[in-house]
Amino acid sequence: MSELDEKLAALEASLTRFSFRSSRRNRFRIYRKLEGMLKTNEALSRALDRLYQNATEMGKYPKRPAAIALREWFLKDRAGISLSQAMEGWIPMGELYMIRAGEESGTMAKALTSIQTMGERSREMREAVTYAVGYPCFMLVLVGFVVWTFGVNLIANMRANAPKNVVDAMGAVVPFSDFVTAYGLYVVLLLFIIVGIITFTLPFWRGPLRVKFDMYPPWSWYRVLQGSGFLLGLSSLLGAQVPLKRSLEILEEQGNPWIKERISQARLRVLRGHNLGEALRLSKMNFPDPAVAVDLEILAERADVGAVIEDVTTDWMREQVDAMKVQAVLVRNAGMAIVGGLIAWIMMSIFSIVGELSKGGGGMSGH
Repeated sequence: MSELDEKLAALEASLTRFSFRSSRRNRFRIYRKLEGMLKTNEALSRALDRLYQNATEMGKYPKRPAAIALREWFLKDRAGISLSQAMEGWIPMGELYMIRAGEESGTMAKALTSIQTMGERSREMREAVTYAVGYPCFMLVLVGFVVWTFGVNLIANMRANAPKNVVDAMGAVVPFSDFVTAYGLYVVLLLFIIVGIITFTLPFWRGPLRVKFDMYPPWSWYRVLQGSGFLLGLSSLLGAQVPLKRSLEILEEQGNPWIKERISQARLRVLRGHNLGEALRLSKMNFPDPAVAVDLEILAERADVGAVIEDVTTDWMREQVDAMKVQAVLVRNAGMAIVGGLIAWIMMSIFSIVGELSKGGGGMSGH
């Protein structure tokens, strides 16, 4: 195989992994089937082989991303490689460390259930976020069209030929039109850059300033998603009698830089003799949430701590989804009010211009 063929094959493999990793529906379909097989004590290797046959429709479609993923997992399992190692690069990091937790605890089926639970909550959160920003974004596009059509094209043409009384009737829409003409595209570009920077730095930005930002959207949404995955993974490990210190080490190893910083701070305090809730509170990282840390501080001494964490996590996620939906309604209403007010202001300016033009002496002057 030539060097070019090798590069093309590597590119194709990367695109296949990206396609599968981006398809929540395909991943969760496999998780559900694999969970059911493991609950009936079917061997992992046999389960993966059966899922491969199902994904290819008995060998007819071996190039499907799900089929390629399952074949790679099956071959690596046969070679003695763990499922979490085989899945690396194929699934999101949050799901990967929960798979690792299931392997360590011997509760793989439960880990798959937890992934699906977290995925459902994540879907609800994404829907709430989409609801919060989707309609205002549509309205901003609409108002951008209105501003460009009336505030730039129409107003600019009027100013070029209109008498002074008509220009005076335009009022504040004139400097606004000038601003849009001069800086409108830069403002749009700046917004895209800000969104890109925030999205890219979410898993990497650390430090005291990030801790403060984590209490406000959109960073708080990321904290909730990552925190819920951490707690569900920890619940699976503790439920299988894996010591707390080792459980935190496992989750820290699989995490991104942002979550590693938070788990590391908690683990250091556990090593000093504090229980889980105390460790989370004393780390002062607001992770996964100050209220959750207080609850766990009281409940962490119970024998069934794994089940307790799972219950606390489920209740907390439900509360966060409800709170996010309320935030979404507020953002939506505020966005509608701002955009509606801007459109009304522009229209009132246009009506003032029309009123001046309708007066006998206020017509356009030809030069």
